[in-house]
Amino acid sequence: MVMTLPSDESARIYDRAAIKRLGDALVDDTTGTSPVSYLEEAGAFPPNMRLGWGALGVLGSPLALEHDKIVAAAERKLGDMAQSLHGHRDELYTASGNVGTAEVENIENVRSI
Repeated sequence: MVMTLPSDESARIYDRAAIKRLGDALVDDTTGTSPVSYLEEAGAFPPNMRLGWGALGVLGSPLALEHDKIVAAAERKLGDMAQSLHGHRDELYTASGNVGTAEVENIENVRSI
């Protein structure tokens, strides 16, 4: 029994370039349609979104301060999500490289059999 190795790209069950493109689609902001661009746009709260302690008077200052804390927390959360997507892109790039390394090693191992 003779085993032959596929010599063309069509025999692969994965596409390394497609894996990288998926990562780029998460964070690519050139078209403004990536999830990161939406998160950054949503997280760019206008400066007047915060009320400040005196906006609702002396009795309303605790409410105004709590509102400002909520706005700050929302901004942080959106920024964290965007950073997380950048991390996923990096992981997809690493996975693409791992696939290439595994392919080379498998071909070498099969040839040595």
